[in-house]
Amino acid sequence: MVKESTNFVIAMDINSINDHSPWWARAFAIFLGFMLLLTVANFFYLEIFGINGINHYTFGNEPLDPGSYPENGTEEEQRNYNNSLREWDDYQSYMEMMDDLEESYVTEISQIFAVLTILIGIPTIAMFWTQNEKMLHFGLAFGAISIIGEVWKAYISSEIVANFMESVPGGGDYAWIAKTSIFTSSMCGILYIALAIVLHNMYHNLNDLPESGFHVKVDTPYIETVDHGDNDIQH
Repeated sequence: MVKESTNFVIAMDINSINDHSPWWARAFAIFLGFMLLLTVANFFYLEIFGINGINHYTFGNEPLDPGSYPENGTEEEQRNYNNSLREWDDYQSYMEMMDDLEESYVTEISQIFAVLTILIGIPTIAMFWTQNEKMLHFGLAFGAISIIGEVWKAYISSEIVANFMESVPGGGDYAWIAKTSIFTSSMCGILYIALAIVLHNMYHNLNDLPESGFHVKVDTPYIETVDHGDNDIQH
């Protein structure tokens, strides 16, 4: 009699639940790398062009002082004067805003937090690329630096920008946008922290599930053996 044996192996391991693609974390690392490049670019941009940056008045487009009103001029000359005066007033308000921002040290604060972001951002990218267990700590630190830096800059500059908008005809209707920037500026940092928590839970927390009456830990494979001999079935 030929004896045939068939083994059915069912292996269950709690860690199989935790088997996520590494590219979820790596995609976040790539995103952080892109944001880091923007931070580096902004650092040198501020260093070269200052807080004024490249704007409408950079390339010789500054309006000229229109001088006195041409009382004896033609209607067209008076209309052109009014337009020139309006442009001149807008320019003066804009330059006043830039001077206030320069005196508020917002440029220096931006560069300080840019350096901090770069210093913590590089190891943060490495942690998420390799799904290291320290990814949460670095992700929280990266998000916290972003929140503190952006909220601080918004707190300093919001009132200055709002005053400028109110000085421009029709700009007062939108001045509230500048004032609410204190709250909206923290959104990116909050997003970083939220993603760091979610990704850390994906790759690490399930390894630490507690043993209880509601958790069945199956480490040893269940083996079912069927012996075809004397019509006996052994389990």
